[in-house]
Formats: sequence, structure tokens, C-alpha cells
Amino acid sequence: MLPILTERENQVLNLIADGLTNREISCNLSISEATVENHTHHIYRKLGISRRAQAVLYALRANIATVNNAVENRGNPS
Repeated sequence: MLPILTERENQVLNLIADGLTNREISCNLSISEATVENHTHHIYRKLGISRRAQAVLYALRANIATVNNAVENRGNPS
């Protein structure tokens, strides 16, 4: 059974999977960085994870995000 994330948590998770920082996510969603951190904490707790990379892997496996979408939205990784 998949954990139930709120709509906003799914948005944050998708943006994490796209490689955005908390600051970039806060600007994208027009919320504070502290709110992004709260959403991230809730996502981690619900998914039983502790790292951003684990969140990205979950998003990819759950089809919340795609590799092509992440690469297109992030651009050059350097």
C-alpha cells in the first residue's frame, strides 16, 4: 500500500525529483522555505526515508516523476 501524500506533498516531491533546491521549490510554489522543509519532513516520515535521493527514487518508481522530465526541467547538472 502506497503512503498517502497530500497534493502539496506530491508537488514538492515532484520538484525534489526534478532536482530543485528548497529555495527553488519555495519560489516555484510561492511558499516559504520553512514550509518546503516541513513538507519534505512529512514526505520523509510518510515514506520511511531520510534522504533526498531516496525521495527521488520513490518518485520515479511511483511514476510521480520521470527521468526525462527531471532532466528537461533541471538543465545542465554542472
